[in-house]
Amino acid sequence: MTGRRGLLWLVAGLALTLLFGRWVAGLYGDWAFHHALGADALWRERVALTALMRVGTFALVFGFAFANLFAVRQSIVALVLPRVVGGVEFGEAIPTRRLTLLALAVSVLLAVLFALTEQDWTLLGQAIHGVPFVEFDPYLDRDLGFYVHWLPFERYLAQLVAVLVAVTAAVVVASYVVTPSVRWDAQGLYVSTWVRRHLGILGAVGIACIAWEWRLDKFALLMAGTGDSMFAMEVPTFSPFDHRVMMPYLTVLSFVAVPLAVVFALAVWRGHLRIAVGLLTALFVFGPLARVLLPTMLWTLSEERRSAAALRPYARTRMLFTRRAYGVDQVAWPDTMPLAPLSEAEAARWVSTWDPAALTRSLERERRGEDVVALSWTMGESGLEAQLLRRAPSDALPGTRWPSDRLRADAADVSGYPVPGEAGVAGIDGVLVHPGAPRYALVADTLGRLAAPSYEHPIERLLLAWDQQNPRLLTAEAPQPRPRLLTERDAMARVARLTPFLGQGERVTPLVRGDSLFWVVELFATAEEYPLSERLLVDGGAVHYAQHAATAVVQAQTGAVLLLPVERPDPVMRTWMSRFPTLFTPRERAPRWMANALPPAVDWALVQGALIGRTGVNGDTLPVSQLARIDDADPDLATGPPTFFVLDSLGTPGWGVPVANAQRLVGVPDSDRLVGLLVARGGLWPRTTMLEPGVGLNWKELLEDLQEAADGAGVGRGLKDARRGRVQAIPTAKGALFVQSFYEWPQDGPPRLAGVVTIRGSQVRVGRTLAEALGQANAGAGAVRSPEAFRAQAGKLYDAMGAALRAGDWKAYGEAWAGLGRLLGRPPR
Repeated sequence: MTGRRGLLWLVAGLALTLLFGRWVAGLYGDWAFHHALGADALWRERVALTALMRVGTFALVFGFAFANLFAVRQSIVALVLPRVVGGVEFGEAIPTRRLTLLALAVSVLLAVLFALTEQDWTLLGQAIHGVPFVEFDPYLDRDLGFYVHWLPFERYLAQLVAVLVAVTAAVVVASYVVTPSVRWDAQGLYVSTWVRRHLGILGAVGIACIAWEWRLDKFALLMAGTGDSMFAMEVPTFSPFDHRVMMPYLTVLSFVAVPLAVVFALAVWRGHLRIAVGLLTALFVFGPLARVLLPTMLWTLSEERRSAAALRPYARTRMLFTRRAYGVDQVAWPDTMPLAPLSEAEAARWVSTWDPAALTRSLERERRGEDVVALSWTMGESGLEAQLLRRAPSDALPGTRWPSDRLRADAADVSGYPVPGEAGVAGIDGVLVHPGAPRYALVADTLGRLAAPSYEHPIERLLLAWDQQNPRLLTAEAPQPRPRLLTERDAMARVARLTPFLGQGERVTPLVRGDSLFWVVELFATAEEYPLSERLLVDGGAVHYAQHAATAVVQAQTGAVLLLPVERPDPVMRTWMSRFPTLFTPRERAPRWMANALPPAVDWALVQGALIGRTGVNGDTLPVSQLARIDDADPDLATGPPTFFVLDSLGTPGWGVPVANAQRLVGVPDSDRLVGLLVARGGLWPRTTMLEPGVGLNWKELLEDLQEAADGAGVGRGLKDARRGRVQAIPTAKGALFVQSFYEWPQDGPPRLAGVVTIRGSQVRVGRTLAEALGQANAGAGAVRSPEAFRAQAGKLYDAMGAALRAGDWKAYGEAWAGLGRLLGRPPR
């Protein structure tokens, strides 16, 4: 027996040692990651608040569980269990000291299990440090910061306590069942006085938890009431019934339930079980049952509650709070913040004739299936160009060159295929961080610039390998000089690790500058608890509040992350900026090249546009509208990155999308009417501007006119493999310009640009390219500008073919050959 116990203690000690080592390795790996990125303050705050929450949870659970289990222990005079020795059965009394130790062990086990559950330290951080909004809701007169900062943490506490009471009650009942205090006898179920009183106190605590939940439900009415909902995913609205009936009712219930819990405990303590049962019945009748029946009864009896006059002030309040919650009021208008429109010549050079999906497919067919993983819009000397990057082979070492191709976005050759752009870098070397990258990579920091933990010393290697749970890293040969273990190589995961308190946009936008590659991610301050606003999906979750907080720029070759907060951060963002001032870089201190190079915040513009579509804008009397994000583009072209255009000679990128009326009712003249053109401007100081689309434009008719013009010119549905691109909305000096490209897209070949249709007002034009459609044929025709440029490019490709032939590199030879074909206007085969 002693040998077995020794073996068990040895196994237990080894398991605890491994768990402790895993915890230490995880802690070190987390610190090393944050230290490499200069975010030590964030790591310290995270560790401190997480430890505080775990210690607090442990103390609460242990104290409550041990108090109840010790009460169970006190009720046991002697616990006798049957035991068989040598075929003879006799009773063995368990010592009371062992019972006490058992109660202590079970309490510790429950406390550890609760403490080890996932702890969101940001809830506590916001509750402690949250910056007030200095804005108040009109019904309960509370600062909006109470809902955003404190209420989520209070709801977490209420759920924790409710689960604790339920689990403890289950353990207590199970403990009493194995004792003589609860048993079946000839007269039925027998419950001792001690057990009855104990369960009465537990029941009173449960009633207090219910009162707490009712208090939280009162605030939840401001997020989701009992009124009618207008949209599929929208929760019911806050209504006059919620304001005048349900909110006072829940307030009274939450206050009355507390003394009711005391009365319940006293009734059970003294054995007045009928009173206790009556109190529980009253709780059920006036609680959940009444909350189900009251809305149905009063809503049916009072038609006045459903009248437009009664609902109008609540609908207006909801509209105003929704605009505030999603930054609709931040949208600029031309009279307050002018947006320089494009001239005809500028639009011909700075607006893309090609959809990104068409350029991508064309290059992939030419490269025989090599997938394009990134497309970056670049301002060249001749106009807008697309730089397409192809990922290195899957079996290549981390940092292997990503091949690069530049194609002109404003031109097509005589056969309708893309033409090469300016001669640039042949590829991007050293790409280590990118979307979908493996979790980690062991690389050499040759230039001393990698934002990655050191992997030189044996202790560092042991802890980092343990953290990644890969023992083979210990035996791997570390590359020299300065070996580093680059973790979190996925761009969005890397940003999320640095900003766990912010949400992310849907897309990662690549940005190429010279021989460097960057990934740009838009960040949002979000809140699930924000009163009187509609619900929206942001970062995969439903929220009632979202504000553009920052722009994250990730250097793909070093892993460095630059966080640029917006010019006027909201209170949530100000909370975290005050806690981690060194984590964020003010935009005025950003590199100068970013002033006009950063892409527009498309995700933020889509959020604003979606809510403009639902609520209109200040002083707007238009009916509810929708963002016309989805047009009649074919599936092959509807996906992929957004199509940017250039707003000025500095190369500032922009993006536009129309906003159309969503009411498609028979007999409604404004059905599908275009009510605005939303334009997002890039650069260090991004903004969203709402422009007038033109008088009398109808979205559905506009799409039909584009298609009819293409069909009439022979570039539409008459082609064998016809495809339609996305509709671009461009602000020009003569009004909003709508552009749609049409393609011949065979399944086994590259797409060919058939033509481009433009509509401005009532004027419809068709051309081989956008430049021709705008009457600027010389601006975009041809593959090169001059014979000298043609000879220079042809000579460079010839030299590349010769070098590849001498080296026996047939892949490089094929790429140079394909480039020569594009230069000559020959379609790839």
